Amino acid sequence: MKTRRKLIAVAAAVLLCLPVGLTNDNTAVVHAQTVQEKINNASKEKQEALDKIKAAEAEKEDVVAESEALDREIDIVQTEIYEIDSIIDEADAEIKAKEEEIAKHEQNIEQHNDEFKEVLRSMDETSASSYLELLLSSESFSEFLAHVETINEITRHDTAVIDEMVSLKNSVEAAKAVVETKKSEQEEARGIASEKENTLQTKLDEKEKLTEELEQDIESYKKVYEKARKEEEDLKASLVPKLSKTTDTVKYTGGKFCWPAPSYVRISSPYGYRLHPIYKTQKFHSGVDLAAPGGSNILAAADGTVKMAGWNGGYGNCVVVDHGGGTSTLYGHSSKLLVSAGQKVTKGQVIAKVGTTGNSTGNHLHFEVLINGKTTDPMPYIS
Repeated sequence: MKTRRKLIAVAAAVLLCLPVGLTNDNTAVVHAQTVQEKINNASKEKQEALDKIKAAEAEKEDVVAESEALDREIDIVQTEIYEIDSIIDEADAEIKAKEEEIAKHEQNIEQHNDEFKEVLRSMDETSASSYLELLLSSESFSEFLAHVETINEITRHDTAVIDEMVSLKNSVEAAKAVVETKKSEQEEARGIASEKENTLQTKLDEKEKLTEELEQDIESYKKVYEKARKEEEDLKASLVPKLSKTTDTVKYTGGKFCWPAPSYVRISSPYGYRLHPIYKTQKFHSGVDLAAPGGSNILAAADGTVKMAGWNGGYGNCVVVDHGGGTSTLYGHSSKLLVSAGQKVTKGQVIAKVGTTGNSTGNHLHFEVLINGKTTDPMPYIS
């Protein structure tokens, strides 16, 4: 116990002997390193959320495309069912007409058959006397035979008429059978088409449900991203004054910065709210994007000290230069870094190369101006 107390006393004495400035500087450095670690963690979390958003958006796009294809298939099947129903309706109407025609033929046959039976019965009852009367009334046997032939001709005619009626009825029944077979085939085809429609609709319902789930996931990931982004931004803002105490920076005396991307003056995205190229929603853009080919030089906008040079989440490879007086500049998405933290740089010095690292859709320099850790429009500062 006594030994421990002695060690604590020695440590305290050593600390008291150290220059106050050095102790404060070391504390500030440790604090800055801790904040930087938190920034890195927030940046990592933000990047992971962004990756999930991109993956979910891509999956959603595929699912929506599949849903649209299923919709088209369902439309085709429904059109097919509509056409089949029309054919079945026509067949029903044709069958009904055939049935009415058959009934009419049957009625005519029955009526004619009854009349013919009556004639035959009358002839049968009076055949003997009739033939005798016919014989006696005939002037010759030839005339008698002619009368008999006439009676037979009438009988044959009636029989032929009935046979023709029966034949017509049979033809109509055969035609009706053909239509009924056609209707049966169409009903079977309709059953197959309806089953296909139900299967497609089930798949479409599943795709729509999956789309809703993906949209919910995307919104959830966006909240995570936004939370991490805000945390990262707040931490960066808190880091600016802390780092300024740890470095022997050149005091910024105002004046214009030099253009950080020499020979390339096109601004592909200005400062302020814009349609985010990745999220496709309105987001605040904290700097200006200067379009330039990959590998082009990036210049320090003014004299200062490098606060940071390394990977910085969505900024990719990034350099932050402290110009003193609470003013700093940020250079994002670099393909290559040519300076390191703590290094002093001069205005116009090449500090990095243009690239498309981090959250980027193409080669460009993302340039920010920060006043006391808060971003501001860089354009009034650039010559």
